[in-house]
Amino acid sequence: MQQVRLGVVSFLNTVPLIDGLETIEGISLVPKVPSLLIGCLESGEVDLALASSIDFQKTSESLRILKVGLLSSDGHTLTVRLCSRIPIEDVQEVHCDLDSHTSVALLQIVMKDVYEKNIAIVPTEIPKPGDSKNDWPESVLMIGDKVVSSANDSEYEYELDLGEAWKENTGLPFVFAVWMGKSDLHPDIVELAALSLERQLAKNMQCLEHIVATAAEERGWNKKDALQYLGETMQYSWSERHESSLQLFFERASALEIISNKSKITFFDLA
Repeated sequence: MQQVRLGVVSFLNTVPLIDGLETIEGISLVPKVPSLLIGCLESGEVDLALASSIDFQKTSESLRILKVGLLSSDGHTLTVRLCSRIPIEDVQEVHCDLDSHTSVALLQIVMKDVYEKNIAIVPTEIPKPGDSKNDWPESVLMIGDKVVSSANDSEYEYELDLGEAWKENTGLPFVFAVWMGKSDLHPDIVELAALSLERQLAKNMQCLEHIVATAAEERGWNKKDALQYLGETMQYSWSERHESSLQLFFERASALEIISNKSKITFFDLA
């Protein structure tokens, strides 16, 4: 039987997309932080990856997007925030958690389009809860479950949810990650992956409470917040608005020279 290797992220927001996939015959999961997934695709370690959307443009590989499931929000994200001790409009540089290339690119676009700021990006590691407040940068981009498990609420007076800022500025949802693979991926692999991903996402959304019961606590979330986050805040299905948003995101990233070349968005053919 054809084997499909999927590069995945273990944040809470990916659970509806990936939970249970490991039990499907022919599917194997390769968990990584978001920033490493594009390298796994390039090296051939995985066939498809739930990779940061900006990496579709940053790689030299010819890629296509599998239009079955995505990671998006239509407004606030809760888990992608600029946190600062000074007003957002005064921020000059941001210490960034570089686990997600897309969130860093979105930060630069929002700061330019909304606040007319060209900010400096400073790579950093997010401090752990309980660390001295002196160890926290003046302004920091926080992503993923770290936003919930870290003590940022007590450290920062000012916050900006990047998904909410994008929605207010464009009227569109924001696409953080998509399934992507090399353009020459064998059709049998594409077919098996598409069928498995579509069925598992539908199944997971129908039993979300059960999934949250085990997934939330191990990631530092309380169950009520996790259920609301996965069931209402995040979006997992494609629409024309998501395609339009992805196109606009790439256009703005190109205009600000976050990416050097803007490739046409292409999708795998699905029966």
